[in-house]
Amino acid sequence: MDSTPVNWEALDALVIDFAKSEKLIEDSFSSSPPPPPSSSISSSSYHSRLIIWRIRRSLEAGDIDIAMDLLRSHAPFILDDHRLLFRLHKQKFIELLRKGTVEDRDSAIACLRTALAPCALDAYPERDV
Repeated sequence: MDSTPVNWEALDALVIDFAKSEKLIEDSFSSSPPPPPSSSISSSSYHSRLIIWRIRRSLEAGDIDIAMDLLRSHAPFILDDHRLLFRLHKQKFIELLRKGTVEDRDSAIACLRTALAPCALDAYPERDV
C-alpha cells in the first residue's frame, strides 16, 4: 500500500504562522514545552502556547483525534478551514491504516466513508464532477 508521508514542516509552519499572527508565541518556537510564565508573560499566553505545543505533539504522535479535540476546545474556528480539516481527516485515515490490525483497517474505512470523503467535497469543491 502506498501512503503519502506527512509533511510535518508544512503542518508546523501552519500552526506556527497562526500562533505568531495571534501573538501566542514569539519567533523562537521550541519543540519542548513552553517555559512556565514569568512575571512579564501572562498566564493566558502561556496557556495558549502550551495548547499549541500539545496539538503539535499529538499530530507528531499520530493522535489526530486528540489534536482535533484540542482544536475544537480551544480554537474551533481553525477547523472552519475545510482544507485543513480534510488534511487532518486524511492523516487520521493514514494513521489507522499504519496500525495494521483488522479492527484499525475497518476503522480507517469507516473514517473514509463518514469523515474523509464528505470533507473532500467541501475542501475541494472545484473538483466536483
